Amino acid sequence: MKSFPLRIFSFGLSTFLVILFVLPCAGTARELEYFNPQKLVETSWLSEHMSRSHLRIIDFGRNLGDYKIGHIPSAIFMDRGLITTKIGKVPGMLAYVEKVVGVLEKAGISNDSTVVIYDSVGGLWASRLFWALEYLGHEDVRLLNGGWNKWMNEGRDVSKDISVQTKGSFVPLVHSERLATKDWILENLQNIQVKVLDVRSPLEYQGENVRAGRGGHIPGAVNLNWIKNLTGDNDKVFLPSKDLRAMYEEAGIAADKEIVTHCQTGIRAAHSYFTLRLLGYPKVRLYDGSWAEWGNDPETPIVSEGRSR
Repeated sequence: MKSFPLRIFSFGLSTFLVILFVLPCAGTARELEYFNPQKLVETSWLSEHMSRSHLRIIDFGRNLGDYKIGHIPSAIFMDRGLITTKIGKVPGMLAYVEKVVGVLEKAGISNDSTVVIYDSVGGLWASRLFWALEYLGHEDVRLLNGGWNKWMNEGRDVSKDISVQTKGSFVPLVHSERLATKDWILENLQNIQVKVLDVRSPLEYQGENVRAGRGGHIPGAVNLNWIKNLTGDNDKVFLPSKDLRAMYEEAGIAADKEIVTHCQTGIRAAHSYFTLRLLGYPKVRLYDGSWAEWGNDPETPIVSEGRSR
């Protein structure tokens, strides 16, 4: 058994290390509520650190016209359509690795870059790029809390200059454990250690709002609409950690399970993927094909509380 002074020393050392590595990443004290606060930065943090040489700010999800009217200074515009493609009959899938890497490098992203992504819809589109970067093995990727809307609401600096970066050098290291395929889900439908999280609207989940050949949901899937991750004000920032954790745990989404998020085309699913990563859930996958694949395959099992076809 350790002596009392040694235990005190160990506790003090652990506390020092947490402070040393977490505080420099945090934008505000509020972020420290999250298990992984470095994944979400505040507008104040970004404003103070814009001169970092390895920082790459990505304007993602907005259109080029809006970007030209105004954007965060030094932000690079990235067309969301460049990282997705149609694979087989399924639209909106993540493009092949080589193509995505080319898009990232054109935006000046290298393996040592700190990437901050923003959009104008509460991180909905930004989360999609966040997932893609984590899937490709990039560690230092973050979302801007509140994104463009909060930046504008606070009256911060806006630029109209078209930012161009020197081509980056990005070597991918694919993390297959961040991706769920249709076959993987079928193999794990009876696995009690796996939980499918359907983040679509309740009407889509019930099969009343049909956006594929059939309506309904994957057997055993839990429904929790992605929009509930955010506040209802104009800033649309993420809810505090305690509120998010209570919401997910009440829905049966426990941190000791392997969670698979899905929606219609993997966009809303990426937002909940990010939220769970922010909360420290260690095993989270995104089903890239989502309902656009599952609902259009007559061989996949579904549960429908309303109409299905």
